Amino acid sequence: MTPKKLPYAPLQEVIFEGKWELSIDPHTKTFVDPEYPFALGKFQQSINSKFPVYKVKIPGGIPFQMLSHQPVHQFWSKDGIWPVIQYGPGVVTLNDTEKNYTWEDTFFPLAKDTLLNIKNAYSTELAFISYTLRYIDVVNIKNYKFTNWMDFVKENINVEFNNNFIPPGPLSQFNFEQTFEINEVGTLEISFSNGQDHKNEEIFIWQNAVSGKNALTCEELVSWLSKAHGFCSNIFKEICKKDFYDSFISR
Repeated sequence: MTPKKLPYAPLQEVIFEGKWELSIDPHTKTFVDPEYPFALGKFQQSINSKFPVYKVKIPGGIPFQMLSHQPVHQFWSKDGIWPVIQYGPGVVTLNDTEKNYTWEDTFFPLAKDTLLNIKNAYSTELAFISYTLRYIDVVNIKNYKFTNWMDFVKENINVEFNNNFIPPGPLSQFNFEQTFEINEVGTLEISFSNGQDHKNEEIFIWQNAVSGKNALTCEELVSWLSKAHGFCSNIFKEICKKDFYDSFISR
């Protein structure tokens, strides 16, 4: 039986983003969210009891017409305590980290509530035209046998990683990705790279992201989100070789 949450999950961040169709301003000919100034107050009121800490990401004075599909406002339960809801003209996001994340108990219910609150903040039906569920996973290589990056990927990840030439020196940096078309949900993007954490220690980073662009209602987007999670969850298990996956269960 698969646990709701891996005891040593490598999850760094999970991000859900939904963007809805905008209108063309007849004067400026730019895309705008005409109800945004009024919807902001309604949306904030609907989540204020659980997310009372409010922050603005973008300095004041910039016309909202210039901020289409950009998160402007943040809502936190406590200062710096995840998850965080972000909202802007034509866009809403939900971000969380490994510490608080479980799909069934926290993230999915909050995503559904957030979408419902966005829907209720507008007088017209929203058509979501771009949406993504992204998982960012990170492991510190000091916790694993490591000789070089090519061997690390070969030993832990179910992908082929070869150079058919004699490298002039050790591999110090890599970043490659693949995108697959999935009829049910849109596209699946898988990427692998290396980097350094805040302690300047070497880390392995991989991302799984499912995205769609067919116009969906709020209710249809909730259904899509459930399917997208299923694809991300399955591909995570398939990408990891057995010993690597087992390291997230016990050490």
